[in-house]
Formats: sequence, C-alpha cells, structure tokens
Amino acid sequence: FFFDPKMQGYSYDQPNHAIYIRNINEKVKRDELIKSLWAVFQQFGEILDICARPKKQTLRGQAWVVFRDIQSATAALRQMQGYMFHNKQLTISYSRQKSDAIAKLDGTYVERKKPREKKKRKAAAQDESAAKRRRGPQPAGRGGQNPPNNVLFVEQLPENNDDTQQMLTVLFQNFQGFREVRMPPSNAGVAFAEFDVEPNATNALTNLQGFRITPENELKVSYAKR
Repeated sequence: FFFDPKMQGYSYDQPNHAIYIRNINEKVKRDELIKSLWAVFQQFGEILDICARPKKQTLRGQAWVVFRDIQSATAALRQMQGYMFHNKQLTISYSRQKSDAIAKLDGTYVERKKPREKKKRKAAAQDESAAKRRRGPQPAGRGGQNPPNNVLFVEQLPENNDDTQQMLTVLFQNFQGFREVRMPPSNAGVAFAEFDVEPNATNALTNLQGFRITPENELKVSYAKR
C-alpha cells in the first residue's frame, strides 16, 4: 500500500493524497469497513485505494484512504473530522507516507519484496437473501411536512445505481435504532429509512440532511407520511 516505509519527510500536517483515519470501531469486519469508508468518502472525489487491516493487532482501529488529488483529501479531512462512524468519532490527519497508487501515477514507484501472506479462508457463508420488502409508506406531498415519526423519506438519490441502497444502509446504520432501508422499485431516486423510535429517526435526519452521497447528489431527508 505505501511507497516509502521510511516516510521521507512526510508529517501529519503536510498535505497528502492519502488521509490517515484513527479511532475506528474495531468490531467492524474488514469487508464491511472498506465498503463503509468508500460510501462516506467518495463524495469528496475519486478514491484510488483504501487500506484497512483490522485483523493485524497493530493496525486495528486504523485505515487509509487515497484520493487522486490532494484537494479531495483536504476536503475529506476537514469535513469528516469527528464524524460519527459505526458509533465512534473519527480522528483524521494526512498520512505520513506516500501511497503506492500515487507513486505509480507519478512514476516514483519502486517495487519491493512483500512478506508471504497467509492463505485467506474463503467465506463459506453467502449473504442471506434479502427479506421480502414490505410495502413502504408513501412520501409526503410536495409543499407539506409530515409530523415526526420513526420512518424517514430520503430524496435526491442517484438514479439507476445498484449500490445506492448499500450506501444508504452504511450511512444510516451509524445511528442508534436503525432497522432497514427500503427502496420502492417504482420510485427512482427515493428511499425510506426506518428506525425503532422517532427520536432516533430525528437524530439521523438532523445529521444527514444535506449530506452528499455523491459529488452530485445532496440528500434531502424528511419524515415519511404515515
């Protein structure tokens, strides 16, 4: 992942294409962690690589996200500092090291010997079949606001994107009481997020209102019509 193990003058306050993220919930499995990081950081620009190795004792609770340009990394560092991610507040700084992905782009990459990796066990279990979607509540009429309740109506989503439901789940599961995200097949660009009780739904609404799920899509969140 990293080009220079000796760091060659990089420091935490020196702008870098890669950001170093600490205080990550150690209970999150690697595959889920990488998907989650991708979902919340892709709004800032093109991601070239994400490194997370929660199984290695010395690297638990840490990750690196590499952007194509430093401006994207800087925006991510500033806007996501202290963000609640899987129930823990992120601490973000610039990486001290230059990533292999950037070194390969600018022609400074030097191949080095890699330690023999242990064979990874293939996952035996497949993802459980998605539960049958219940008929979701109807969205609010334009111009009107519905009373607070435990179901949120989410608009301005990317259309024709198979990853949208997964990205929303990653975002909303950071809030207490989250149950599920439902996407009506007939309504492109909208979804419903259900919580156990109204206060938890309100907390998610407040924190994710205007969140950019992609550079072009800013979430509009309201209470669903009951």
